Amino acid sequence: MTWHRLRPHVHQFACYLGSGAAAVLLDFGSYFLLLRLGVWYVTGNIVSNALGFFGAFLCHKYLVFRSHGKMVDHFLRYCILTFFNLLVQTLLLVFLVESLSLDAGAAKIISFAVSVLGNFFLYRSFVYV
Repeated sequence: MTWHRLRPHVHQFACYLGSGAAAVLLDFGSYFLLLRLGVWYVTGNIVSNALGFFGAFLCHKYLVFRSHGKMVDHFLRYCILTFFNLLVQTLLLVFLVESLSLDAGAAKIISFAVSVLGNFFLYRSFVYV
């Protein structure tokens, strides 16, 4: 792809990364807040993951892709993509660790980065259409 074809999407991609970072902050922030409030760590993890998941979905839907309506349809597609992501990330993680002998931490970062980059285009063409 040439720059003139990518350029119109740079701002949207930056918003995508920013909203993803906000969702991560919501996830981790709520987790540590719940721990501080005395909530059991397992319960805190479940609640904080759910908050991050829904926060990411809503930010992507309304702020990044500016998609209104079709809430249930978009949410179901988002769930399908999230499950698919988990599968691909895990397979890539296993490949990087077992076949390429990468450190598990580095492999996690690489598999996550590949997922983030690919998801932008999948959200645009599959989820928020």
